Amino acid sequence: MKKPLFLDRDGVLNEDLSPYVSRAEDLRVFPYVPEALRKLHEAGYEFYVYSNQQGVALGITPEEELAKMDEKIQACLRPLGFEIRKFYYCTALDAANHPWRKPNPGMLLAAKEEFGLDLSGAFAVGDKWSDLTAGQAAGCRPLLLLSGVSSPGEWEGWKVQPEQVFPTLAEAADWILENGN
Repeated sequence: MKKPLFLDRDGVLNEDLSPYVSRAEDLRVFPYVPEALRKLHEAGYEFYVYSNQQGVALGITPEEELAKMDEKIQACLRPLGFEIRKFYYCTALDAANHPWRKPNPGMLLAAKEEFGLDLSGAFAVGDKWSDLTAGQAAGCRPLLLLSGVSSPGEWEGWKVQPEQVFPTLAEAADWILENGN
């Protein structure tokens, strides 16, 4: 059985833009992501994206652009023989307190239910406190990347602490390969 690996999108797989990555043509996958994920895939991991996208509810990101962005990411991975298994998005406003909106674990729990996943020992990789909080609440091991919005040392005051901190997904992938289940 493949091991699930949960990945935030903006700041983890692609450059994060302010206020949002709102169009597929603006999405830029980090150049190291395909190779990092290839190594993890070959080691038995399968990938799930869990991402807050309230730009949809705010009218900044047209909902149909999410599927185009998914396809752009998948097109980088397909030539290497794999894809993201599923993209989970919460498009609700922060104020709605939707169970899928991070820091709530709803997207990870939905993946667990939909695919019969065992989340014990699974990794949740993100670039902000809400990614880590959602991951830990779902029983995952939280890993922080500094390729997005968080600054060095910022996590020291967070309620949920990252198990490890990495500059990018490339370094995180190498560590996961050595320290995963």
